[in-house]
Amino acid sequence: MEGDSVTLNPDLTHIQEFILIVWRFGSQGSTIAKIVDEISYEAEEIFKDRLQLDHTGSLTIKNMKTEHSGLYKAEIGHSTGTLSTIFIVTVYESPAVIDAAEGEMKLMSVKEGDPVILQTDVPQLTGDELIVWRFGDEGKLIAKHDIEAKSSPLYDEEERFRDRLKLDQTGSLTITNTRTTDSGLYKVKISSKKRTLYKRFTVTVGGSRCCGFTEAVIQLVLSALVGVAGVVILIYEFRTSRRTCGQ
Repeated sequence: MEGDSVTLNPDLTHIQEFILIVWRFGSQGSTIAKIVDEISYEAEEIFKDRLQLDHTGSLTIKNMKTEHSGLYKAEIGHSTGTLSTIFIVTVYESPAVIDAAEGEMKLMSVKEGDPVILQTDVPQLTGDELIVWRFGDEGKLIAKHDIEAKSSPLYDEEERFRDRLKLDQTGSLTITNTRTTDSGLYKVKISSKKRTLYKRFTVTVGGSRCCGFTEAVIQLVLSALVGVAGVVILIYEFRTSRRTCGQ
């Protein structure tokens, strides 16, 4: 899954001693790491700071993304020849379902029409994060930002959230002009080379209050009724006073 790590182990237990190991990626066979006297890495941008090659020849790829899917080949040179081991790696998008034990749950309520901010509480991002927001029990993808790729955030283009979502520099999600249909479960996964953060939010959007015009009319009618009642009481008291004086 995106954000996870994987270790590719060529299993050299049957080789007493190897001279070199070269790791290649993709159909073009680009070199990404090797051991020739010492460990070194090639400067492919998509693997920057993600690779870890140990002295057994095992290659670990950290904080993986879908672009890291593909063919990996380890070429091992030893005293009697060359051995090749091939791995096919498939990296899926972040899971739609987050384990209930993972991620803090926050309960939030908002009036219809008002904005709501789902805070990640991350003080500062390091620049290599992958941020994925999902909505509902089915885990529908609604917002995604690959910060390391320096690309613009992607948002749900369907009618439900169209033009109402905004990610900030900490990965927090703002929903503007909320509707009752926005009520439900929101989940975020923020993964980087150093850590993976999960959070969940249950949002309830309540019905809006009366619109300004209607509310004003109701208040005007109530004020008028109170005024009429006051006049009636005043007339009644005046007539009662005259009768008392006449007696």
